[in-house]
Amino acid sequence: MRIFSRNVSRLNAILFSFESFLLFGILYGGSCLRYLYQNGAEAFWSFDAPRAALKALVIVVVCQASMYLNELYDYKITRARREFTIRLLQSLGVACILLSILYSLWPDVGIGLTTFLMALPTIILALFLWRHLYPHVLKSEAFAERVVVLGDAPSAGKVLKEIEERKDSGFEVVMRVTENGPERVRQEGAAFVPETLSLTEFPRRAETLVTDRVIVAIADRRGKMPFRTLLNCRFRGIRVEEAASFYESLTGKILLDEVRPSWFIFSEGFRKTTFTLQVKRITDILMAGILLVLSSPIMLFASILIKLDSKGPVIYKQDRVGEGWKDYTLFKFRSMVDNAEAMGIQWAEEEDPRVTRVGKIIRRYRIDELPQLLNVLKGDMSFVGPRPERRFFVEDLAREIPYYPYRLFVKPGITGWAQIKYHYGASRNETMEKLQYDLYYIKQMSFLFDLSIMFDTIRVVLSGRGAR
Repeated sequence: MRIFSRNVSRLNAILFSFESFLLFGILYGGSCLRYLYQNGAEAFWSFDAPRAALKALVIVVVCQASMYLNELYDYKITRARREFTIRLLQSLGVACILLSILYSLWPDVGIGLTTFLMALPTIILALFLWRHLYPHVLKSEAFAERVVVLGDAPSAGKVLKEIEERKDSGFEVVMRVTENGPERVRQEGAAFVPETLSLTEFPRRAETLVTDRVIVAIADRRGKMPFRTLLNCRFRGIRVEEAASFYESLTGKILLDEVRPSWFIFSEGFRKTTFTLQVKRITDILMAGILLVLSSPIMLFASILIKLDSKGPVIYKQDRVGEGWKDYTLFKFRSMVDNAEAMGIQWAEEEDPRVTRVGKIIRRYRIDELPQLLNVLKGDMSFVGPRPERRFFVEDLAREIPYYPYRLFVKPGITGWAQIKYHYGASRNETMEKLQYDLYYIKQMSFLFDLSIMFDTIRVVLSGRGAR
């Protein structure tokens, strides 16, 4: 749960696990019933249970991968029944194609056409019924974690907003505590909470408070922080957490507006052990080598189309800033007209007129990034890391945005946490937003985190979102 909490909420993980067991139960049960029908109850003792379980597990893995990549575990997208229906049928269709290819290569894992056709409508019906019940599960007390938000800092409003928008987060705000109580909340126009209190009333109510977590969002703590009350809460088993830390775990990004340098110094994370860096480098070499071989036909075809479509070189070279402010030459397929920056350096825009016809396609599906695999093999880049930028932009943004230079403490990457969580950043505000994800990645960097980002990258590439 701690490993994958960066990608999914607690309830989302429960949803994924339950549906995996549901699929497995239907498929394995179908195999048992078919064997009984063909051989009779007296021969059931000879049923090969491990083999049947393996066959069912293969189907579960393929189906769940298809459903995840089609964003069926994004509650914001699949809340509408029609959208869920379309995506479910699409996912199962893709799963059937993938399974047919797999069975042709490895016939022994095939579950049998009759069993599969019997199980398929049962799977669809079961998933429909379960997803109908899931919103009620989200609201049940067994899964909801009660939260009290304490303080008037801007982070309090941001925490409330995120919880309100993330219906599947598993958090329920039961009380808001501010300096002026209900009057302050009305002035802010904040999200509705069942009860509001003033800061002076909180110590008395805390003795009988039924909650699981207190989120502290007090900007000026001198003379205002109820230390003794919060200490009593801790000894009663209630979790007390700073708003910045809670926001980080909820959103997968660091709240730069309010964190102080001391927060970075004393918080957990930012560990770059020799073992972690060596594993990361080995993974980079293996992934880059394998992808270069697998993508070579695509790269050859893209090269021909680029050459036929417009004048100029196929490979575009550009200086970028890497780890430790070191410049290196980045390789990309050219997706813009030749001499696109004749009028000066500028950000890429929506519907940028400099992008060629072929360029629009290769940018949408990130094919233009494939030559960067050579940069990974050379050691200039990693497979996963912050997006590389040019020195002109880096120096300009480093002057304007706090903590921006700290993203250069790791190698830039072809893909990254910011790239899959946020669209292309082409302004100061968007760059600030992406920086919050980049610093979170650097803080939590690990082999398993990199693997989860790589898997999510497949989903982003297939959807074609965020390209510019």
